[in-house]
Amino acid sequence: MISEGVAFLDHAGQLLAADAPFRALLGLPPSEAGQALQARARAEPELAAFLAGQGPPSVRLAARADGSSVCELHRCAGERAGAIVRARALLDGLAEPAIEHAVQALVLARLAAGMAHEVRNSLNAMALQLALLGEKTAAGGEAVGAACAGNLSSMQGQIGRINDIVRRFTEVADPAPGESFDAAALLASAVSLFGPEARRRRIALGQEPAAGPLEAAGPPGRATRLVLGMLWRAVNATPEGGRLTARVSASAAGATVVVEHTRVAAGDGTGWTNEVMAAAAAEMGGRLEEIVDGDKQRAVLVLPRERSS
Repeated sequence: MISEGVAFLDHAGQLLAADAPFRALLGLPPSEAGQALQARARAEPELAAFLAGQGPPSVRLAARADGSSVCELHRCAGERAGAIVRARALLDGLAEPAIEHAVQALVLARLAAGMAHEVRNSLNAMALQLALLGEKTAAGGEAVGAACAGNLSSMQGQIGRINDIVRRFTEVADPAPGESFDAAALLASAVSLFGPEARRRRIALGQEPAAGPLEAAGPPGRATRLVLGMLWRAVNATPEGGRLTARVSASAAGATVVVEHTRVAAGDGTGWTNEVMAAAAAEMGGRLEEIVDGDKQRAVLVLPRERSS
């Protein structure tokens, strides 16, 4: 089995030379490898950016009907005349779960910062209420009881808010094992945790209320990774001042989760998750579709109500 190949690009991203393994991994014909690579780049913006040296140092390419393999390209060295690029085959049985968990780690790292900010705000508010309570209690008088009651009620509200934030984060970060889950509760928790990030980027984030619990089949952990990935990609791709809405509803198949947002024309760097997430949805017995309509983009995740035998 071919596992690695090497090629040499000029500064414009044109293929100057490629060994046989490189051509085989990318499905490039020996006689017109350069033209075939450029044709593929025109259809894949992330590959085009990588070849031009404008993207990240690595890019993941999915298999195609032309005989290419699931592989990763890495810019490993720069030369005066161009750059050396290494192609490495990815083993489907290992790469898919690994990348899926990497998506989760990236999202949770982003959410952790927002959650910490929200917790600090609540703690600061409680500290202020305690200070005011101390001043009023020291002064004495007939109004002390009423004033203390108001401050205590405010502190209790803040404590409840902190508990709710931590609870939602825990549910999303480490869902309980099982064979089914409440899709409505999962989406509500995930959307609420993205609130700080949306506010920071001035994105109008909203969720249409669900009619009630909506049971879907499948591992809760995997469903959580899919929903987190959908929201993460949408937040990344929504420009400042844009809108992002999420909703879940019952369908004939089971539960349908929709994330719709205003999108920017340029790529947001998350396209490499497309096929990983679609494959995960298919393995759960559902499907994930991406629909682009002008400046709007919609991700539709259909989850089954019952597990297929």
